Amino acid sequence: MDVDADDYSCLLQSLKRRRALTSDELRVIAEHDMDDHQGMHCVEEDALDAELLQAQVQTEELEEEEEDDEMDCDLEPRRASEGRPLGLDLGSVRRAVRLTTSVMLREIDFFMLFFTQAIVADICGFTNRQGWELVLNRASYAGVEGVWNEVTPDEFYRFMGLLIYMGFHVLPDMHRYWGTKSLQGSWARSFMSRDRFKALLAALHVVDPATEDNQDRLKKLRYLMDHLKQKCQELFQPNQNLAIDERMVKSKGRSGLKQFMKGKPTRWGFKLWVIATSDSGYTLDFNVYTGSRDGRVTDLATKVVEALIQPYKDQGYNLWMDNFYTSPALMVTLRQIGINACGTCRINRKKFPEEFKDVKTWERKTDRGDMRWCRVEDGILVIQWKDTRAVTCLSNFHNANDSTNVTRLVKKDATWSSLVVRQPAVISDYNKHMGGVDRSDQMISSYNVLQKTQKWWKTLFFHFIDIAVVNSFLLFQEWQHSQAGDKHRLADYSHITFRENLSRQLAGLDIHASSPSHSLKPVASSFHVTHTPELQKSANNCWLCYRKSRIQRKTKFACMAPECNGKRFCIVQSRNCFRAWHSAECDQFCAEA
Repeated sequence: MDVDADDYSCLLQSLKRRRALTSDELRVIAEHDMDDHQGMHCVEEDALDAELLQAQVQTEELEEEEEDDEMDCDLEPRRASEGRPLGLDLGSVRRAVRLTTSVMLREIDFFMLFFTQAIVADICGFTNRQGWELVLNRASYAGVEGVWNEVTPDEFYRFMGLLIYMGFHVLPDMHRYWGTKSLQGSWARSFMSRDRFKALLAALHVVDPATEDNQDRLKKLRYLMDHLKQKCQELFQPNQNLAIDERMVKSKGRSGLKQFMKGKPTRWGFKLWVIATSDSGYTLDFNVYTGSRDGRVTDLATKVVEALIQPYKDQGYNLWMDNFYTSPALMVTLRQIGINACGTCRINRKKFPEEFKDVKTWERKTDRGDMRWCRVEDGILVIQWKDTRAVTCLSNFHNANDSTNVTRLVKKDATWSSLVVRQPAVISDYNKHMGGVDRSDQMISSYNVLQKTQKWWKTLFFHFIDIAVVNSFLLFQEWQHSQAGDKHRLADYSHITFRENLSRQLAGLDIHASSPSHSLKPVASSFHVTHTPELQKSANNCWLCYRKSRIQRKTKFACMAPECNGKRFCIVQSRNCFRAWHSAECDQFCAEA
């Protein structure tokens, strides 16, 4: 590229005005400077080179910022160490929903931060592929034309809305949601038909079969699970206190991943390792426990904690754990990576001080409120405090002398009285900050969307929906607090209200819509013509064949008598279910109907 002296002078004047130069302009100046120094002194030349280098760096930074603005919101999340503000990441929310003004968003906008349109479109593609294979074996899942009706993202959002609705409007079984008898029925008809819901539930697939790794025990969920975990960390920067604990997802199905935990309210199910915020219960990350194929895992608790706490090291976070995880060695490891940790501890841990293992003897000799403490390796605090029983805690950042007063009710001579006892700050802080995962479990279990299923991975898929709903509810609350001046901000907004509005918005229902009614088919009034077969336009399952042998046979003949209520019956050469139904041989089935 040729340039004369006048052009070179213009470029230098632009540089003096601190205008950002393009890469071509910088290359022109560099090439021209190599050919002709324009009679500059060496000192002036070095100064110009420094300014050129600084201008080039500034130009590259501007280009990177422009590229970042054009990037899609589904890219890698920003790390907490990059200076993200605590709490809801408003920038990520606005980019995710393509929002430029700070207005009040709907509940569905926050839910779609987790189940984005891109991930739902992929799930629809996987489900449609499975659906076409399904109708070849089970014709009952096909549409009227005998083919699979492909699911769209809008229909899949309605499907998830119906699952959320079933979570807070519980009926004994699924069929009653579409029941036509008195005291049955619900809003389920406004979402989709019963047959369509069963078809989507049967064909549901959340991972591409072509990319499944046979060595991965979670291959049926890996794609969706990785996406959801990324979104949980991307949209929220936690406050100082974090808690790690187990979570059980209820299931009694046949699966090698099913676990038994005696001390949990849900004893049978899938175990998840969860890290959540202590103040709100927001789920930041989780891992599904898949067991070990190589025998017993040594130091499992340490590996679990290190995997979950990795994004938050060297940032001054406080981590709270129960006695399953806590050990002196783990406390030392967490201190080395910049994590303040505290938790209850079992006395049989390695490197636990021998003089503190006589807990039973010490309990009998001490009064309520007494304590003892010592320092072990690398200054880890070991403290035991007598309440009703002895409590043992480990901490790598607490002071043993800090304490507070608590009130306990004691019974003496059949009389209850209040007793003020001294409690170490370690115990007080642990009781205050440990319940983050339990708080999240409580919100999930109140209105969970779990449905009975024979596929183990679908149970975890339902749980993933619950995680997304609870997290979006907490983000919605955080957004309300940040928009305190908004006139439309809701006061005392509850979890059940959020689920109701979210389910309504996913289905596209108006808040003042009338309840769906089921119109019965018209029946004849004359007794002599009611119990006669009538040919209908569409085919349906024969009522008697299904009751006798659970076989689904399509027929267009129906009995429109009030006692039969439009039931379909086969009338073919090999069998006459219509005649058999109205005879004495089917009295037992008539009683069941």
